[in-house]
Amino acid sequence: MRTIKDLIKLSKSIASSLLDKQDVNTSEVNNLFSTEDTEDILEHLLNPTKKKERESLVRHINETKNEDWAMLKSKTTYKRNKYQFKFTPYKVAVVLFICLGISYFYIEKSNYNKALQENNSVANPNKIDAIILELDNGNKQIIASNDTKNIINKNGKLVGFQNGTKINYANTKTNKKTEELVYNKLTIPYGKTFQVVLSDGSTVHLNAGSSLRYPVNFIEGKNRLVFLKGEAYFDIKKNKKQPFIVNTDDMQIKVLGTKFNVSSYPEDYNINTVLVEGSVAINSINKNFKTENTILVPGQKARWKKENGDIKVRKVNTSLHTAWIDGKIVFKHMRFKNILKKLERHYNISITNNNKKLSEESFTASFDIESIDQVLNSFNKNFKFDYTINANHIIIN
Repeated sequence: MRTIKDLIKLSKSIASSLLDKQDVNTSEVNNLFSTEDTEDILEHLLNPTKKKERESLVRHINETKNEDWAMLKSKTTYKRNKYQFKFTPYKVAVVLFICLGISYFYIEKSNYNKALQENNSVANPNKIDAIILELDNGNKQIIASNDTKNIINKNGKLVGFQNGTKINYANTKTNKKTEELVYNKLTIPYGKTFQVVLSDGSTVHLNAGSSLRYPVNFIEGKNRLVFLKGEAYFDIKKNKKQPFIVNTDDMQIKVLGTKFNVSSYPEDYNINTVLVEGSVAINSINKNFKTENTILVPGQKARWKKENGDIKVRKVNTSLHTAWIDGKIVFKHMRFKNILKKLERHYNISITNNNKKLSEESFTASFDIESIDQVLNSFNKNFKFDYTINANHIIIN
């Protein structure tokens, strides 16, 4: 078990190395942390892009540096014959910053693991309440919707930038001519949506309960391939030399440049593709796009059965399938049993419906800013039923 004493000892050792411009002995960090954690610690301490954050914290520490340093100095012994150490105010602040920085990393890591454990016990056991970004080295970061920060790869290079509910990979110059695909993965919990701008400028809106695995940079001349679970709206930059392919379960969608919506949640029987603009080709991943595919034109929806790969195409009102991008949920002649799952995702709740007759009733409705209580009351006006709300769980009788 890591103790505060161990963390302070490690912090002082790293501080001494940095202030004397010596190499940091990473084995000392590995004694307390895994190799993966060590990379994160050193990246936060040494990465130039974190400079403003460090300077801000240093200024804050300077306010109480004298009494804090007196405490640390009393417990620190230096060998005078090896080097001279000048205790300037700035260096005092740096040492204290490193102590706090490593301790913060430890606390943040613990809180992250605690969040995973707590969220695994709520009504949706496979979902957590935080947006998770998984980097190419397997490290996972919690993405706060009100945050702004740089996205750094395992080599300490800038690959993207987060601004609120969007991560943009298109405006960085790092590894633009890459020869090896490096993937990131975004996982969106129930109750939230998110947006990612890929390195080619294509934009993907991710709906609640979805995940997208995508290359940090596409390889020039090769297909742009991403992997989707859940629902997403794609606005793809046109590139005839590099078709864009969405892989979801056993189906794939191929485009050059277009706007379309794909819904493929694991619990759904069908994968629905709605074309808003342009053209897309749909087929099984085991078939050849050139000889066996289904072509959609704008205003059409393709329903692909997971069970047998059967595809049916019909005309639809595309706005019904893309309203979620603006925070709306829209139903048209939809059975209540199918509406429930959409409500669960949108409001981050779980619903138990014991009213079998209600399950088969069809409704047409549109909601945006309403609470779940208001939504249920709206349905209740057309079909009487009782329900109770307990935290994030609803029981309908």
